[in-house]
Amino acid sequence: MSSVITEPAADVVCLGLGVMSGAVAAELTAAGYNVAGITVGPYWDYQSDFFMSKYDEWGIGVMRKFDWPLQTSSFTIRNNSTQYANPIRRYTYPIQYHALGYGVGGAAQHYAGSMSRFGPWTYQAASMTASRYGPDFLTSIEPNADLYDFPMTYEEYDPYYTQWEQAYGVCGTNMGPLVPMSENFPMPAGPRTALSDLYSTTAEAMGYNPYPHPSSLATQPYVNQYGVQVNECVYDGWCGELCNYACETGAKANSAFRTVPAAVNTGKLTIALNSYIFRINVDPTTNLATGVSYYDSAGNVHIQPGTVIHNGLWGTNLFRIEALSGVGTQYDPTTVTGSSGRGWTYGYAPYSGTSASGTINIGGNAYPAGNASGGGTDIFDFADDNFDHTGLGFIGGSNPSFGGYLGSGPGNLNLFGSAMSPSNIGSTFKAKLKDVYLPTKQVVSSTPFAPCIPSTQHYYDLDPHHTDMYGDPLARLTVDWGRNEFIGATYIANTYVLPILQKMGATNAAVSATVPPGSAHVDWWGAHQRGAMRAGTDPSWSVYNRHQQSWSVENVFASGEICNTFGTFVTAGTHPGGPLSYVAAEGIKMYLASPGLLD
Repeated sequence: MSSVITEPAADVVCLGLGVMSGAVAAELTAAGYNVAGITVGPYWDYQSDFFMSKYDEWGIGVMRKFDWPLQTSSFTIRNNSTQYANPIRRYTYPIQYHALGYGVGGAAQHYAGSMSRFGPWTYQAASMTASRYGPDFLTSIEPNADLYDFPMTYEEYDPYYTQWEQAYGVCGTNMGPLVPMSENFPMPAGPRTALSDLYSTTAEAMGYNPYPHPSSLATQPYVNQYGVQVNECVYDGWCGELCNYACETGAKANSAFRTVPAAVNTGKLTIALNSYIFRINVDPTTNLATGVSYYDSAGNVHIQPGTVIHNGLWGTNLFRIEALSGVGTQYDPTTVTGSSGRGWTYGYAPYSGTSASGTINIGGNAYPAGNASGGGTDIFDFADDNFDHTGLGFIGGSNPSFGGYLGSGPGNLNLFGSAMSPSNIGSTFKAKLKDVYLPTKQVVSSTPFAPCIPSTQHYYDLDPHHTDMYGDPLARLTVDWGRNEFIGATYIANTYVLPILQKMGATNAAVSATVPPGSAHVDWWGAHQRGAMRAGTDPSWSVYNRHQQSWSVENVFASGEICNTFGTFVTAGTHPGGPLSYVAAEGIKMYLASPGLLD
């Protein structure tokens, strides 16, 4: 029988020590508070854990040796409420290439590091759409739309963006006039490729506003606001592909090498490693959280008391732990009431859509030489509401990007992973390997999907059929693609992307056959989940207020992508989630100084 161990009380208990909780821990310990961090997995050391062992394409890409073991806990997925949800049982390459994080730093230990802010429209998409196109425009596109504004404007979130960008060392210049920034990114962009330069000069000549693609892979040595030294990227090419490889120099920004060290150095942070959180404990009399319960690796139950709880778990688990603990009101799609699990949208676009493509007569180096998110150029002119959508049948847009490093990852599983044939075995194939890795031409393509609109039919709840290894229900995701994504891709590919490719001198430039709505269904999952635990102005549809404070249990705060009220495909989502951690840290300080529901 396991024992129950009560730990010394903390001012703040951080659930997880990934991107979100790492920033909260750094801010609260710097302010003099005692913080307890609880996380699954170890505290990875990039020198001893990654320096040599990361060069293992099979072990990382297929066996997922640095990732969360799904046999402990997973989640289930279905397209609609009439279906039986199937559990995610394995990380299956090449169909399912996303994997969950494990340990301090979370999945950001091996993400691509691709960054981008949301634009101003995203934060007020509901009200701005109604104001410009009329109150019925949105429901004419998506009859079950469940879109709301963020509780603050982009301008109000800007200083929190800046704090997070400085902590993580985001690289680039800025995002141009359509996404105004009070300060540029703290580090310069990485070297651009020849294709990136061509795209940039062409777009600028056509009157658009190109900028270097933002990245969190350090381009030079850097010291952040906490005094943490950051090493620069060595561009060894074992960075991208298979989402993705850990970094042996610490250049790939994550909490383990950016924010948690600062908290550790204060002496105010205690860390429980290899621990599985299973409840936020709520006193039914006061309706306040009293602490957190978790299992250690030996199966012992620990109780970590705390004055404030910060939920910084990965999105699905963020929802699940609060649902299991009775924090918030579960969303009911039949009555369209409740807020917990409501308003889910994807951080990933469909795998099939109308695209524009062509061949550019510029060579490249596809050997492992580069990194996962540097070198490219973006434009924001076709994103958000930066063009007139009257009569188009969709909202939002896309930010086409070209010119990233070809050699961002080893790519051998892509090259050799299919059934044996003359295309991947034998002397003829071997003789052509040089041409594979040193192409003299590049095919460029863009599928410019418009955003996924929150729907009353898409949500999280607890699955009545599947449990984790301890017997608690798994989270269940009900989701499918909508109309907006596909209609937007068809219009933008034809109207904007194709003319750019033609101006760049692409041969065979063309738009694919139209891929209409309903052509693809969600049959895989990705790490970037957003919207199901929304921040907002009304507890009837949002879980947290503008301070990232729970409406229902006032000493529970949370931050993460899943707390975003809405999101677009201009970024996978780590970057816009980061500022919410600084909003939460500020709110926690306010609460500790004067407990109660913050206004």
